[in-house]
Amino acid sequence: MGENECIVCFSHYDDGDRRPRFMPCGHTLCSKCLEKAIKKVAKICPTCRKPYSASNVNDLPVNFSLERIVTSTNVAEKVPECPEHELPVSHRCSSHKAWVCNSCLSKDHSPKSCKIITIDEELSFKKATQLSQAQPLLNALEETCHKTDDTKKQCKQIIEETDKEIIRLETMVKILQEEIQRKKTFKNQIDVKYAMFDKKLENIKYKRCTYDEAVTSLMSSDTIREVSTCLVEVEHQAKRLKLISNEIEREENLMLQAFNIPAESTTGLSLGNHKLSVQDGRHHLHVFQGKVNPIDSKKGPKSLQFTDENDPPSTDGILTFMDFAWPKQRPRRVYMKMIGNTVRARQHMLLLTGQCGSSYRGLTFSTVFKRGQRGEYILIQPHDGKKAAPLFKDVTVTDDIPHMLSAGLVYGAGQGADRGNNALFAVKLIVDHGSSTAGFARVTEGLDILQDIAKSDKINEIKCVDCGIVLFY
Repeated sequence: MGENECIVCFSHYDDGDRRPRFMPCGHTLCSKCLEKAIKKVAKICPTCRKPYSASNVNDLPVNFSLERIVTSTNVAEKVPECPEHELPVSHRCSSHKAWVCNSCLSKDHSPKSCKIITIDEELSFKKATQLSQAQPLLNALEETCHKTDDTKKQCKQIIEETDKEIIRLETMVKILQEEIQRKKTFKNQIDVKYAMFDKKLENIKYKRCTYDEAVTSLMSSDTIREVSTCLVEVEHQAKRLKLISNEIEREENLMLQAFNIPAESTTGLSLGNHKLSVQDGRHHLHVFQGKVNPIDSKKGPKSLQFTDENDPPSTDGILTFMDFAWPKQRPRRVYMKMIGNTVRARQHMLLLTGQCGSSYRGLTFSTVFKRGQRGEYILIQPHDGKKAAPLFKDVTVTDDIPHMLSAGLVYGAGQGADRGNNALFAVKLIVDHGSSTAGFARVTEGLDILQDIAKSDKINEIKCVDCGIVLFY
C-alpha cells in the first residue's frame, strides 16, 4: 500500500469522491470511506482505534498536501484516451514525449524505432524527479525548525534569568525603601530633639530677661553682674553642647569615610573581611574573617591599630561585644566596656577584632567556680584544656588595674606560673565583698546572659560565635 492509497479501500486518492481527509487523531482516509464510517454507531479510527465525533464528512479537513501530490503526479486521474485512435493510452513514447495506445505501437511508435515505457514507469520517474527537487526544501525546513527550537530555548532561558534579576532588584528596592524610611524616622527624631533644645534655650533667654528685671531693684550691681555672668555661661554651655553634637556627627562621618562607607549606609556592610552592622543606633565592627596578612594589620584608622607597640591607641572606655549561642538557638549579646589602657586590654581588643589572626570566636566556657555562692565566676577557655597563646610577651597581672570583685568585672585568668601569660579571662558573676583583683573591663549589658550560662548543665557546648567592638554609639 502506497502513501497515495486509502488504508481502508486501497483506492488511489483523487480530488473527487476519494479526496484525502484528516481524522482528529491525525490519520487520513478517503471521503467515501469516511462517509460510511460516520454512519456507524462506533466511530473509531481504523488505524489507532481512537474515537471521534464528526457527524458529516465535510466537518473533517482535507489533506491538501497529499491531494496536491496526488494531483501533480496524476496518480488518481483517469487514464486519458489517444486522440488519434480514441483508445486508452497504455504507454509513453520517450522519443516523441507523447502518450500512445496499443494501435500507436504498431504504427507510428514502434518499439523498434522509439523508446517505449509503461505508464507506471513514467509515473515513477516523475515522482522520483519531484521528490529529488523537494528534498532540499525539506532539509532546509528541518534545519529551520531545529534553529527555531534552539532560539526558543535561549529565549526561555533569558526570560527565566530576567525574572530572577527582576525579583532580586525588587527585593533590593524594598530593602532600600525600608532603610530610607528608617533614616527619615531617625532624622525626624533628631529634628524634634533639636527643636526642643532650641525651645528650652529660648525659655532660658526669656527667664533671664524676666529675672534681670525682677532683681534689678533688689540686688547690687556686683550681684547682678555675677548672675549675668552665670547666665552667659549657661548659654555658652548650651552652644558648646550643640557644637559637641555637631562634632560627634562629623567624627561619625569621618569614621565611616575611613572605612569607605557612605554616611547613609545600610546594615550588613563589610570592611574587607570585617563585617559592619548597625543595631539600636550602635555601629558594630565584627571580628575579622579570613586569613590575616601581617601588613594589613597596620592598615586602617589609627584608632584601631592596637598592634602598634610604639604609639598604641588608648583602650580606656571602648565598648566591646561578644555573642554567645546555645546549640540550635539564636546568639545572645553581652556588652563590656574597657577599663584603663594596659597591655592585657590591648591584647583583649586584638582578640575581639581578630586583627592578628587569633580571636575569641569559637571559644567555650570551661567551668563555673563557686557555683551559686559568693564570689562565683565563670572561666572562658577551650573545654579540651588547651591554652590560648598570648599576643604580647609582656602581658602581666601587675599591669592591670586593681578593682573590687563586683559582679560583671572582667579580669585575666590562669593558674600558677601561667597566670600572667594566659590570653583568656574570667567574669565575676556574684559580688565577693572585701576582695579585689586586676581587671581590664566590666560587663555593662548582658550580665544576666552569663548568669544563665553558669546555670547550664552543658556549659561546654555554649560557644562564642561572634565578637568585636562598637565604633560609636
